[in-house]
Amino acid sequence: MRLLSVFALGAFLSVAAFADPQPPLKGKGPAFMGKGRAAGVSPDVIDRFSRLTPSERREALGKLPPERRKMMERRLDAWANTSPEQRRRLEGSYARFQEMTPEKQREVRQLFRRFSETFEPERRPRAQFAIRQLRKADTEERKRLLGSRPFLNNFNEDERKLIEQMAVDLPDPN
Repeated sequence: MRLLSVFALGAFLSVAAFADPQPPLKGKGPAFMGKGRAAGVSPDVIDRFSRLTPSERREALGKLPPERRKMMERRLDAWANTSPEQRRRLEGSYARFQEMTPEKQREVRQLFRRFSETFEPERRPRAQFAIRQLRKADTEERKRLLGSRPFLNNFNEDERKLIEQMAVDLPDPN
């Protein structure tokens, strides 16, 4: 479940990096997703926007370029539909991400980018399940799972390597 929250956070914060290419806003704080990609939006920004009155929010959103406004509106809607428990997990995941070194953050972003590029949305839950299973397994169990018929039949060689790498390289979601 914790790994799912890491994936949810990655998906929630990286939508712009994969779906809304646009330049980051200048002078508006750090871009979560890094240089050369659309700036992501951290949970604290979403939280601040969601606390504005409707008129303050309309005014703030009105100052944004149209595509950025649409992105923020989508994220605000998604955040509004997130349960308090999911919000706490996402905020915790974001805090752990912020504590990582810049190099480790870059590695994690690259893994999530590769995951999003490799797996179509309808196949992601199965891959996420496989990652969770591998993360929970000890060394012997992991070897058995990696060689199992379902794993070999459900994923091609590149997908299997990525799943294994994510199971090993992603930071502990605790």
